[in-house]
Amino acid sequence: MRSGWMSGQSTYFSDVVVEGLAPDGGLYVPKNGFPKVDAGEWLRLVDMSYQERALVLLEKCIHSADVCTLDLRSMIFKAYGSNFSSEAIAPVKHLIHNQYIQELFHGPTASFKDLALQLMPQLFAYCLPPMCNYLILVATSGDTGSAVLSGFSRLSGADTHRTGVLVFFPEDGVSDIQKLQMTSSWEGNARAVSIHSDFDFCQRSIKRMFGESGLTGHLAVEYGTVLSTANSINWARLLPQKTVLLIEFGEPIDVCIPTGNFGNAMSAVYAKQMGIPIRKIICASNHNRIITDFINTGMYDLRGRPLMLSHSPAIDILKSSNLERFIYHVSNGDSHLVKDLFTSLDSRQHFQVPQPLLGKIQQDVLAGWCSEDDCLAAIQTIYTETGYVMDTHTAVAKVVADSLQDGSCPLVVCSTAHYGKFTPAVFKALQIHSIPEDPLEQLKKLESAASRPEIDCH
Repeated sequence: MRSGWMSGQSTYFSDVVVEGLAPDGGLYVPKNGFPKVDAGEWLRLVDMSYQERALVLLEKCIHSADVCTLDLRSMIFKAYGSNFSSEAIAPVKHLIHNQYIQELFHGPTASFKDLALQLMPQLFAYCLPPMCNYLILVATSGDTGSAVLSGFSRLSGADTHRTGVLVFFPEDGVSDIQKLQMTSSWEGNARAVSIHSDFDFCQRSIKRMFGESGLTGHLAVEYGTVLSTANSINWARLLPQKTVLLIEFGEPIDVCIPTGNFGNAMSAVYAKQMGIPIRKIICASNHNRIITDFINTGMYDLRGRPLMLSHSPAIDILKSSNLERFIYHVSNGDSHLVKDLFTSLDSRQHFQVPQPLLGKIQQDVLAGWCSEDDCLAAIQTIYTETGYVMDTHTAVAKVVADSLQDGSCPLVVCSTAHYGKFTPAVFKALQIHSIPEDPLEQLKKLESAASRPEIDCH
């Protein structure tokens, strides 16, 4: 592995897991790319369980000298077991016409973040060097926080005492259910703190903490504690997401992903690089359409652009960390270009990629955005036509998929959260009145209203 910003010296997977950020402030990426998987092996994977698929794919990406196969297998089966409400873990269902939906919300905190964060803490604990404590800093726009707290709470023995978790979330930028999940009583050294700002401020502050030698030195000397992160800037957090994507078809598909920090979209890019038969990756934004504007114009521009709250708060993000990895990928590992672009973003609040690179980006990735009204209308329309209830993020992806899908192959919408996490917006979309004040009562009422038969599994 190495940093995507500087050539630097190579380092091992186990080091990458516990360090989180590279020493130069950049993000780690695989030095030699990903192993290829041929079509025959993909077809064999189709008939495997989710756990067996994950093992096959992660074995190819994690050297046995870092994590031996037997231990990796044990961690995977612990991560994806009875803690998920679906035996399929991430079931694919037919939605409408040639569109399918992959439900990524069957984990303990009801969001796709569980698919990475039930495994990542085990990898982290496994790779910890002796005689050192770690404080995991996390910025969340809603779902990551509770998923991190859940994942690390499942550690046992000495690992529980050697790792602490501190989650920062925007006070007014998450749903009531998300806030309750994060501020509930968690065992061990895990806490969530609300910040009177937005997600970008939380994420920026954490990156600054890593660069403050006075802070890191004080923690090391006084408490024997080193900082790390469980956001998708940590490679061990991003890597398990790649195993999720769409090997149930065995034929080319398009995939549409609600996109804020670009982590799930980056996982799809890497999955395609390995050989998963993904044709187009469609990024779906809400009215904070920074990713859509970038994919369509090559300009990443934060100037005079306030973050606007939305019905889909998990993608209320303007500074997408994983875009660094994406540009590194499409530029064939041009770390100097990546460093120049993101230095410009930090100093001048914008950058423009060269036109040839933009053309290369648009070969594989499309992007669109969805208004608040269209988001709610999509929830109501799909419920009326099929009886299926989407959450607001899934609705954003559905709207964008409808606008960009060409119909030449199946399209899979990634459903990244359960609708119950965003009940006020779903109530509004379904035109249900007399809403209870208590969030748990809201959830019960919505589940009762959404009791029509679900669509068939694929």
